[in-house]
Amino acid sequence: QFRISNEIKKCVQFKKADLLRDPYPVNYHLIVCRNVMIYFTEEAKDDIYNKFFKSLAPEGFLFIGSTEQIINYKDIGFQRANSFYYEKPKS
Repeated sequence: QFRISNEIKKCVQFKKADLLRDPYPVNYHLIVCRNVMIYFTEEAKDDIYNKFFKSLAPEGFLFIGSTEQIINYKDIGFQRANSFYYEKPKS
């Protein structure tokens, strides 16, 4: 069994946001957006994924739902690390 240390928990922020309208902070090491993108059009998904990419720090990760995938991840700039997570390469 694994547990997340209190030190790491202090660094975690949970946020409710309008993914289409709200500004995106920068330099995140990890963004988890699971089972949300199925509700958006392809155009909106592209916009959101681009915003996620810009929000991540170099070598940051984006986790999405296991049934979701970013078809054009290379065009955005991501490297595919696994079937449901992507990495922003080092600059």
